[in-house]
Amino acid sequence: MFKPKRFDKILKHQELKLRSEFSVLCWNVAKLTQKSVYREFIDKLIREHDFDLLLFQEVKRNLSLEMELHDYSYILSPNIQTRKHIYGVLSAFRSSCHEDICLLSKKRELMYATHKASLITHHMLPDERQLLVVNLHAINFVHNKDFKHELDYLFDTIQNHRGAMIVAGDFNTWNRQRVEYLLEFAKKLSLQMVTFDDESNIKKVFLNSIDYIFYRELNLTYSEVIDTKKISDHNPIIAKFNL
Repeated sequence: MFKPKRFDKILKHQELKLRSEFSVLCWNVAKLTQKSVYREFIDKLIREHDFDLLLFQEVKRNLSLEMELHDYSYILSPNIQTRKHIYGVLSAFRSSCHEDICLLSKKRELMYATHKASLITHHMLPDERQLLVVNLHAINFVHNKDFKHELDYLFDTIQNHRGAMIVAGDFNTWNRQRVEYLLEFAKKLSLQMVTFDDESNIKKVFLNSIDYIFYRELNLTYSEVIDTKKISDHNPIIAKFNL
């Protein structure tokens, strides 16, 4: 039911590498991408921070309208398609993308029996390494073991990448067992977790954070959680890195 038949891709920066210092925004936008309050807020954030990578979850895309996303290239990996819309994770960037993989979860969630989506993209760094970026919306409403199996599926897909990596998104880690599975996944990939001086605005369920950015072979120079004043039930998290 609702399984997507298409995905969106617009690449217009194929001659550009990422900057040696670059910034990442990760945000579950709760299907609000067509609302004016969201557009005004994201426009303001982009003007202030000049993001190199935008990693959105729960994007809603009207199939009959062009998507407004400044001058970014983007790929939308959908998990749901209806007659008028597709929904999923969207990665946007102002640099080349040399490979992309759209993944649907093996398991389906309860109620509407829909999959969850993740997106893997590869971007060239100034030092000629390739940065692998994972934008993930982890499966919910399944047993913890099924959650782990989905992380294992992602691990199997990316484990052979040698070099810099970012894994970010909404991990739906609302209990301690899921958090432990996620930390085990990160350890196997030698990933470090982005931490924040003030975590009060990070989305939590039962005191467990569910939005994360992990990284490896990069230097973290800045991190922040942005209060959206309840535009979404999640708040954007920001990280800046250099080589």
